[in-house]
Amino acid sequence: MTATYALLLLRGGLVPAVVVNAVVVVIAFYFGTHTATSKPAVPPGQPVPRPPRLVRALLLIGFAGLTLWFFSQHQSVGDIPPQLVAVLEVLAGYILGLTASWLVHRRAHISSARTRLATAFRDIVAAGALGLTAYICYSFLTTGTSIFASRTEDALSLVVTFYFGSRVIGH
Repeated sequence: MTATYALLLLRGGLVPAVVVNAVVVVIAFYFGTHTATSKPAVPPGQPVPRPPRLVRALLLIGFAGLTLWFFSQHQSVGDIPPQLVAVLEVLAGYILGLTASWLVHRRAHISSARTRLATAFRDIVAAGALGLTAYICYSFLTTGTSIFASRTEDALSLVVTFYFGSRVIGH
């Protein structure tokens, strides 16, 4: 599916919305649920197996390569197809959320103060995401202008994916 998406972009053709949506679902599945799954039970003394990361790595490399190809051909951010920008925003949101969560949670177990900080971070991100999502949805309903102006849809995508990316670590 992602290969079809990439070929449609490279040919310069119109990418149907259903294909873009399917690619976003693939990203959500591989970056969201696979990362958040619980670790399998292993007998004492046995190492915990690491989850496979090949598909995620291939997706990241593929989308990075596709983006670099468009930069090499056009050398302008404005020339990148909007269908690719939409997918890149989803990836960026997940990666930013995951990185922020990792930075906060990586040493949360050291002390109770750090544990409270990690919990506060999760609550603040959740409240912020809910607030921004409500604001953006309100601007859609009222067709009013928002602080995001013409980038309202992009802002909603980034907020939602940042939130879900930030929920991956710390379970």
